[in-house]
Amino acid sequence: MKLNLQAAQLVVKKYATAAGYKETTIARLLNEVEYFCAYMKAEHRIDDLRDTRACHLRSYLAYLRTAYSPFTGRRYRPRTVLMKAGSLRLLFKSLYREELVLVNPMREVAFAVEGGDGGREALSEEEISRFLDGVEEKNAFGVRDRAMFELMYSSGLRCAEIAGLDMVDLDLENRELIVRRGKFGKDRIVPLSEPAAAFLRRYLAGREKKDGPVFPGARGRIAANTVGHRFRDLLKRAGLARPRVSAHSVRHSTATHLLEHGAPIRYVQELLGHESIKTTVRYTHMLPENLKIVFRRYHPRENECYRETDGKYVKRIAQLLRLLENSKRGKKLREGGGRKK
Repeated sequence: MKLNLQAAQLVVKKYATAAGYKETTIARLLNEVEYFCAYMKAEHRIDDLRDTRACHLRSYLAYLRTAYSPFTGRRYRPRTVLMKAGSLRLLFKSLYREELVLVNPMREVAFAVEGGDGGREALSEEEISRFLDGVEEKNAFGVRDRAMFELMYSSGLRCAEIAGLDMVDLDLENRELIVRRGKFGKDRIVPLSEPAAAFLRRYLAGREKKDGPVFPGARGRIAANTVGHRFRDLLKRAGLARPRVSAHSVRHSTATHLLEHGAPIRYVQELLGHESIKTTVRYTHMLPENLKIVFRRYHPRENECYRETDGKYVKRIAQLLRLLENSKRGKKLREGGGRKK
């Protein structure tokens, strides 16, 4: 029996479901498998994946570097190519685990794309404020957008997590919410900032139904890609649009700003729902200097004397020294005046 497209898709679906992948992610993986199988049949006349060798995989990955998207008509972005390569790794990993292939050919393939490690760019604190303050609140959609992106920045949520949020998951009194079925199917409880809670109260004011989605849409709830589209539109209006900034950059910014202000990296890991702390470090692109500051501040074996000083601290010390110097001068003048009398 051949290991054809249908058989491969069943194995991938089984593996991804057991691993807790979302339905949308599983659907994307199945599409990637179909795309790869079509290439193998057209270019190498192979319709049994057991005949796949490392040379075929290298050929496919080289093809992706110059291929055009059938949807946009433009070349695939480096990030998209890496995502497709990742889908290929998952395909052969699942086939190998099910013992449907004797050797995993992807283990022999090293792959990198120029510019593919860029990921999403974080916005600065000033840019985030400019973006949020620039959301016009003249109508219900504007109030919704402000509440939505204040919440995303407050709690480091993904677009899909914003879309999946239900009224029963929201506790505005205690300023926290439950993220259900996050990445890999895990739930987590995250806090809300006061501005996010305030805009949510305003957005939800007068809503009679206490169940259903927090952000409804045309098909019951707002779609995750709609959240992304709204972000891009508002970003352009704020004059902040650039290639590596997307709605996911808001989550990236949340993590980066927390770490820059000295938050323990474990806290940020829990907030974002990362499986591994390594993901958090890579995701935030945290500078070694920031890591050093956090280490010296929180490690029990580090002395307070070694805590890093910032510009504000230095200025305060300088002001204090000037005050002391002025005080000494004043005292000398008073003492000198007393002696003359």
